[in-house]
Amino acid sequence: MLSVPPRRSLATVWLVAAFVSVVLLAVAGRLEGGRDDPDQAEQRVGFLDEGPLPIPAPPVASGLPASGRATVVLFLRPGAQECREVSRSVASSAAVVAVLSGSAACAEVAGVLVDPEGRTAAAYGMRVPADGGPPVGYAVVDDRAMVRYRTLDPHPAANSREIMTVLAGL
Repeated sequence: MLSVPPRRSLATVWLVAAFVSVVLLAVAGRLEGGRDDPDQAEQRVGFLDEGPLPIPAPPVASGLPASGRATVVLFLRPGAQECREVSRSVASSAAVVAVLSGSAACAEVAGVLVDPEGRTAAAYGMRVPADGGPPVGYAVVDDRAMVRYRTLDPHPAANSREIMTVLAGL
């Protein structure tokens, strides 16, 4: 026959579980930064054609994105050192271009567009990050020059495996 635990021990278990949950939520909230999406459900959603996608990809630089090859469009702020790392990671699978919100060097990419007004980010449908500044993240454009994936990502180079996964899903 099953014995029922005393009410006091059940209450203790529930209180400990509630406390641990509150602590975990507080830690998760502190890990979010100003460059993250205000709605975490919209950041790096993990599937193609989310929302009103695919849409035609607006041109960035050097005739890219263009039909015939997938392109990763980086959206970065000045001072970000993401260009080289992302380019090295995905160059065999896609062209890489960068849209910068201010003047900065962005080595090893196929083209760079400086767009302080954010028109290109808006044309790609990039969301505004929590700090209200220019988007930081990337869009993946397929070989038909259609935007298939876009996301805010404060550190695209650190998540280049995710970019490769998206490219593999095209």
